[in-house]
Amino acid sequence: MKKSLYSLVKGALFALLAWGFTACSPEEFDSPNEAGIPVAADYEDAVRIVVDQETNYANFYFDAKKGVTPVWIIDGKNYSSDFTMSKYYRKAGDYSVEVKVANANGVSDGSISKTFHIDKTKMTEFGGFVYDSEFNMWTKATVGDPEFYYAPGWSQIANPAYSLSDGAYVVTLPVATTDRWQAQMKLPTNISTSADKHYDFSVILTSTVNHPNVMVKLVDASDDNVFYCADEIPLTANEPVCFWKSDMEGLDIASLALVLDFGGNADNTEITFENIVLKDHANDDGTEVPVIDDTPEPVWVDVDSDENLWKNAQYEMSFYYAPGWNQIANPEMTVDGTKYTFALPEATTDQWQAQCTFVTSNVAASAADEYDFKVTITSNTDLPGVTVKLCSAGEDGDNIIIVNERVAVTADLPTVVKGIKKAGQDMDAAKLVFDFGGNPAGTVVQVENIILQKHKD
Repeated sequence: MKKSLYSLVKGALFALLAWGFTACSPEEFDSPNEAGIPVAADYEDAVRIVVDQETNYANFYFDAKKGVTPVWIIDGKNYSSDFTMSKYYRKAGDYSVEVKVANANGVSDGSISKTFHIDKTKMTEFGGFVYDSEFNMWTKATVGDPEFYYAPGWSQIANPAYSLSDGAYVVTLPVATTDRWQAQMKLPTNISTSADKHYDFSVILTSTVNHPNVMVKLVDASDDNVFYCADEIPLTANEPVCFWKSDMEGLDIASLALVLDFGGNADNTEITFENIVLKDHANDDGTEVPVIDDTPEPVWVDVDSDENLWKNAQYEMSFYYAPGWNQIANPEMTVDGTKYTFALPEATTDQWQAQCTFVTSNVAASAADEYDFKVTITSNTDLPGVTVKLCSAGEDGDNIIIVNERVAVTADLPTVVKGIKKAGQDMDAAKLVFDFGGNPAGTVVQVENIILQKHKD
């Protein structure tokens, strides 16, 4: 929960004053003294930040000092007086945190500033090929200055501003465009490719606002009609997306160019594209390329249809909420029609530490049928992994499974989890497990529009 600096400081002072009352006799108690306000610089060594680069969690520590408490200022707007805390950072980059120090006399005028780095962007899908691999032709190439054609309404205006840092381009588009090819950016290179080889390509794109379709075109710099790909990709605000191609048939090209077209952008759109990789497919950089699921979308029934096997589900709730594997009080759950809301006040660090399970008595399934499943999940915080598991409520339930998915959920972005044409299992009653393990403190998750149906082509 976010608190104002005033509230946090007031709470910290109250706690310190209370400690003073209990630790000293009445005649020994001293009232707050402005001269006794702490000097932040004296506590520089008490502030530590340890980044877990595998999980993208930054762990903040204030090594306890008698009579003082920290006031963390995260991202310039979120405050905490905890001595230890953690925050999940999805995107690679440099970050900073500010810390003030409070005691019974007040809060330090100065503050301590610490910076830290997140190595890699965590993706909700495939993250592309290895950027710093020895096989990446892009990082070894000569890449020329961008060439722009920026023409809202087909009337050319000044080029967009752009920056380049550590291989990441940031382009600022102040004026909206309406059509494809009205906001082109071309990067010429000296990369050559050959028709007797195959190639892999990937790039990560992020937009500050929703963009209906960005065009990605890998093309012969001298002939727009010779290209490896010319595909559109939609971008959701602040959600990194990887565009990638694998095992592309080679082309005889002397000078390759990457063209990005942002036509259709809104006013004041900022787009970042980074981690550009082009490599010979024969060179293995260790990337596990995902298998593309080309299972066709089924015909979904309405959530309130009698064909939705979940519509009339009778269930009891089971919880396992155990930060640090020590079980605490169950999360608060509220129900509003087809929407279920879970409030998780304390952070957890591992999968299975925040389980919320619907144990039904009447949702049955058969091994003779196939099933489609869908649910929408929305969280007020980033969740690195949410597990959704539909299995039997019987004694061997964890081994009789229809759906078992794990997805990342971005704050305030509805995420749809699906299982399509899943093999059925014989079960008289099913249970539906949601695990939010790894959640930050103060997480509120909404689960809604659950549909379970016999497969419908």
